[in-house]
Amino acid sequence: MPPKTPQPPNFSQASEALDEIVERFRSDTLTLEEALSLFEEGVGHIKVCQSKLTEARGRVEELVKTLQADGESVTRPFEI
Repeated sequence: MPPKTPQPPNFSQASEALDEIVERFRSDTLTLEEALSLFEEGVGHIKVCQSKLTEARGRVEELVKTLQADGESVTRPFEI
């Protein structure tokens, strides 16, 4: 049986990991190398979160387009 490839984290997992990284920055005395490593890890989690939010935004916009108000599409840009 081929080995399973690890699944990328979902939004909740990435967000929780970011919270843990922030707590480490607040509570630990980190070396420069540790801080840079955590920062790099955090950037990866931020990218996951941004990607998931962009995906959700697109889905919401498509759903809103299907709604009709007086026979016209009621789509509006999603503002963050």
